[in-house]
Amino acid sequence: MTTEVTSEEAPKTTQAPAGLPRRTKKPKLPSRRKGYVAAVLALAILGASLAWVGTRSTGSHEVLSLKNDVLRGQTITQEDLTSLSVEGDQPQFIDINRQTDVVGAKAQANLLAGSPVIEGSFASAMPVPEGMSIVGLGLKPANMPGRELVPGDKVRVLLTPAGEQLAGDEQLKTISAVVERYPTTSEDAEGNSNFIVDIRVKKADAPRIATWSAAGLVGLVLDGDK
Repeated sequence: MTTEVTSEEAPKTTQAPAGLPRRTKKPKLPSRRKGYVAAVLALAILGASLAWVGTRSTGSHEVLSLKNDVLRGQTITQEDLTSLSVEGDQPQFIDINRQTDVVGAKAQANLLAGSPVIEGSFASAMPVPEGMSIVGLGLKPANMPGRELVPGDKVRVLLTPAGEQLAGDEQLKTISAVVERYPTTSEDAEGNSNFIVDIRVKKADAPRIATWSAAGLVGLVLDGDK
């Protein structure tokens, strides 16, 4: 038995108007194509970054910086210095061409590694404040702390009488002072090692301390900040 399908029952299809292309789904971008686009974009960003850096570096110049810590009173050496690039005009910084002005000078404050060298932080010698004096003490190892002394340490200078001069529980004479320079080593005529420590004291106390030191009757005690 044959079933006849009429035109009204047949499935309908939509025909595109003549002369127009049939609509299709947008093709996916191949993965290789995507990688190429990403690479081009990355190069563009890199180029922009380099251009920005180049703009930022315009007008930069080299100044002196500290490679090592240099404490107050220490001599600044060639090995302590390096260069640092800065932007714009920085008159307080020391231009790298002035290196000879800094090498051999004394640090006027504690200079930290990584920081630029600035005007006023170095000088040919340490200044002596008004009303103060610098006294050099000649000390045997037993008359000073075993701990290394640094400029700025607060100390007491003691009269250390010996033998019959030591009177029982009599209070020892002491004078407050501040370490001005690292101890340096020297030797006497018999080859015994001594340390020379520069201290800063009141001007009125300087002659008495110098007399104690010359007689070999001086000791040094390191005190805390408080």
